[in-house]
Amino acid sequence: MPRYKEFDPEACLEQVMHLFWQKGYQDTSMADLVQHSGVQRYGLYETFGGKQALFQRALDWYLSTVISQRLSMFERKQPDPSLAEIEQFFEQFIEYLDHPSSALGCLICNTAIEVASHDEIVVSRVQQYFARLRQGFARALKRAKQNGEIAEDTEITQVTEFLVGSVLGLTTYARSPAPRKDV
Repeated sequence: MPRYKEFDPEACLEQVMHLFWQKGYQDTSMADLVQHSGVQRYGLYETFGGKQALFQRALDWYLSTVISQRLSMFERKQPDPSLAEIEQFFEQFIEYLDHPSSALGCLICNTAIEVASHDEIVVSRVQQYFARLRQGFARALKRAKQNGEIAEDTEITQVTEFLVGSVLGLTTYARSPAPRKDV
């Protein structure tokens, strides 16, 4: 007789995502995942595969929930984003610094720093995030240029890369022991 899942896979992904976010991939063991999720080892393996597959699914969950929410102002269909959405994005980041999980930084940025480039699936998730971030900033900057909100000779690609680098720097800085007011 087949066994039925005694847990909600989405709730489990949410829990393990937070654990990977807190501890990183390398410092999270299967025993940690079992204890944190409350799901038996065989349940995790049967549903998600091993630790690597579970981590990849957790990254997908993070991209589809946390990142989609944070990038929503750039990815909506109408109206096109502009300078106000870039300001809103960074204001949202500053407001988030008051939340206890802000000291965790960004799971994708942490992963970009921690996980070696030999895992193609993880690298693709990191690249996917940076591509979405670049597209959002570039789209908003182009619209801002059309609206006369920024100088006509503004180099969109250069400013986009500066903003992406700023996000990576801020999320890394947020994970440091630096005082919140400094970040």
